[in-house]
Amino acid sequence: MATHTAPKTSLTVNTSLDDHSAGHRILRQFSVFISGGYLLYLALTAPVIGQSFAVMDLWWSALALPAVFGSGLLLGAIAIGGSASQLRHGAAGAALAYGAAVALWPLGWNGGLIDSEQGMWFSQFNGLAALAAVAAWRPRWAFAYLLAAVVSVQLINSAVRSKDFSGPVLPEVAWSFAFCIVPFAAGVMGIRTATILDNTRHSAISTAAEAAASAARAAERIRFDALTHDGVMSTLLGAARDGLSPTLSRQAALTLADMDSLAKDAPDRTVPADDVVAQIRNAVGLIDRALRMTVDDTSDRQSRYPLDVAITLAAAAAEAVRNSGRHAGPEATCHMRVEVADDRVTVEIADDGAGFDPSAVPPDRLGVAVSILGRLSHLTGGSARVDSQPGMGTRITLRWDRPYE
Repeated sequence: MATHTAPKTSLTVNTSLDDHSAGHRILRQFSVFISGGYLLYLALTAPVIGQSFAVMDLWWSALALPAVFGSGLLLGAIAIGGSASQLRHGAAGAALAYGAAVALWPLGWNGGLIDSEQGMWFSQFNGLAALAAVAAWRPRWAFAYLLAAVVSVQLINSAVRSKDFSGPVLPEVAWSFAFCIVPFAAGVMGIRTATILDNTRHSAISTAAEAAASAARAAERIRFDALTHDGVMSTLLGAARDGLSPTLSRQAALTLADMDSLAKDAPDRTVPADDVVAQIRNAVGLIDRALRMTVDDTSDRQSRYPLDVAITLAAAAAEAVRNSGRHAGPEATCHMRVEVADDRVTVEIADDGAGFDPSAVPPDRLGVAVSILGRLSHLTGGSARVDSQPGMGTRITLRWDRPYE
């Protein structure tokens, strides 16, 4: 049941650190650029679109125009808050819509000719459609798409333009390909670089977390070695040298007690809900004794939880409180809520301070990533989430769910 009451802090939760990798940010910016290009070409090609009505059946124009430009503009809307997967699907939709319009062109052509060097309207931005393919697919497939689009639209232009405006196809294909390949290559390199950056950051986080775990194991080994040397060995040597005595008996009893304590701290030890809460309370109390904490315990009195769950949640919560004290601002207030149920433990640390944009955190800033997110990611059943917005405070949620047995 609740042991303390904390005032509610209203936070606007709109961004998760997990959804803002370098790859996602680059892909989102790339999608905005592509969508803006579609909007620009819609305005620039309006006269050419008007000319195409004379040589194309109405059904083709009614399908192609909304599909091509609508899918491109939709990609920009998805970029506002969509996930990386949604962005890739949106980019694939734009690329496929353009490809379908080009593929169906022969069925909609009525045999008429255009008296213009520009030809069909979709020939003006085949490189833009190829950029959508870059955002959606692997580079080799995007390159194949670019090559097919360039060749196809130039062949169509050669067929639909009148003789006065039609020239050799091969030079036009080469010029169009050369014009498109530079932004295409830049897009491929940008997305690839972001992927490398994400992989490097993930590797750094994993290495740091493993180093922390190794340090903990080393500390435990030092403690065990010290106990072995100072307690067990000295007791055995004393028994061999002086025989049984009251002093030696007391020393042996103390050594056994220390060994029992060491065994109880083993990772497979389980503790009741009260101990989980106490572990968390003690850890954050060392950081901020004035922190107000609400506890909602609905667990069965017989429920027990792994000791490493209590230790990990306590350490991550302490780091969250420490970060709040450092960055929230002098006027900010912070409170913590702990919920304990039979199958889960949830800890929320919220403040009404300065807040920040998780998407703007530099990849080399590993504090939250290692000390909070990294800790929970290495805990079976653990998860963590950081929600924040500039001027609207920060909320960190730590959660452990009991694995199914």
